[in-house]
Order: sequence, then structure tokens, then C-alpha cells
Amino acid sequence: MRHSLVIGGAGGIGSAVCAALAETGGPVTVADRNGEAAAAVAQALTAKGHTARGVACDATSPTAVEALKAQAEDAYGPVDVLVTMAGVIRNDLLVKVKDEDFDLVLATHVKSTLNAMRIFLPAMRARGYGRVVTMSSLAGRGSVAGASYAAAKSAIEGLTRTAAIETAKYGVTVNCVAPALIDAGMFRTVPKEYQDKGVQAIPMRRPGEPREVAACVRFLASDDASYITGQIITVCGGLSLGPL
Repeated sequence: MRHSLVIGGAGGIGSAVCAALAETGGPVTVADRNGEAAAAVAQALTAKGHTARGVACDATSPTAVEALKAQAEDAYGPVDVLVTMAGVIRNDLLVKVKDEDFDLVLATHVKSTLNAMRIFLPAMRARGYGRVVTMSSLAGRGSVAGASYAAAKSAIEGLTRTAAIETAKYGVTVNCVAPALIDAGMFRTVPKEYQDKGVQAIPMRRPGEPREVAACVRFLASDDASYITGQIITVCGGLSLGPL
């Protein structure tokens, strides 16, 4: 059974990803900057008969990710499946973006992904097996007042492709999931009139559910996806097709 580790696992989508991976039968390490929230997600999984533990980790720190790796391996052995999805958002028009906001968004999304890759990939390569799934967004293509977020998500897609090229011959796959409007987290903080406007742009005429993103992650983490690497897979109800 595979040991899965999810960085950013305490959020709405993150907790759904943890649940989906737990259902495969292997242990799950739930890592999040909010240690209490990570512990709560792990406890909920344990209550359902799964094996899980929560760990506090600020993945923007390489030292913290090294410590996370040590704790995870001490508990459940080598990490087979790594999911990186730590995130934060700061919206403003490009010409008004503040340095501190840009730095925060880039560090939370990109540096955490880079740190996780640098620290976990060597062991996966050495063992000849690994599944890495990163998290982007359809908003990575650019949107009004989304400069920092788009820059971060575009960078993650570049890291994903690069890591895939560098690790493919070692039995490691690296892919990225890019959701659009998902009924969780940030989407729920948007005024309903804007939610409705966004949904009307989706061919399916509804937001996605966290479990639908999690199902894609679970597939990419499975042996059924063994010949898929370096791909950016959108989970968007057809929104990426453009106006219909």
C-alpha cells in the first residue's frame, strides 16, 4: 500500500484529496501550515478506519519540509505519493500589486512546490517509483486582478513539466491538476451574484465539487496513470473551452 503525503491538505479541496487517497488503503500524512486543521483532517480519516496523521509544516521553508519528510517516513515509511497544493490568494490589478503580496503568493505556491520536489524526488528516483501531483488553476492563464496568482500557477506548471522530464526514466511521474470554479474555500467567499455569473460561463452550469478534483488526483497517483507524466489536466466543467 502506498504512503501518500499531501502538503496543503487541510483546505476544502486538500481534505477531499486526503480522503480520496486514504480510500486507496495506504496511510496518509496530512501536512498544512495550520497544524490544528491538519490534525482535524487526519482525525476524521482515522475515525473512518483509515491510517492518517496531521503534521504542521510551513512548506516555504526547506528546513520545515526536511523535518516533514523525516516525520512522515518515521511514521509510515517512504513517501510514494506526493501532492503539493499549499496556496493563498491576494487579488489586485497588476499595476497595483504590492511587493509583499506578490512575494507571499509566489512563496506559498511556488517555493513550497519547489521545496517539496527537491526534498522528496531524490528518494523516489532512487527507489524507482513515485507519483507527484501539483496543483495549478485555470486562472493561471491570466485573469483581471489575478497577476500574482496567475504568475504562481504558471510557475508551478513549468516546474511540473521540468520535473517530469528529469524523473521520467526513473519510474516517477509528475503531473498537475488545474481546477476552475470549485465549491470550496475561496469560491464560497465570493458574493453570490459573482458566483452565479461565474457559473453561467461554465458549459456544465455548475461549480465543481472538491471530490471531483480529488478523483483526478487519485487517478494520477495510481498505477493506472503510469504512462502519463508532464501533463496539466483541467478540472473545469468545460470552462477551458471558452464561450459556447
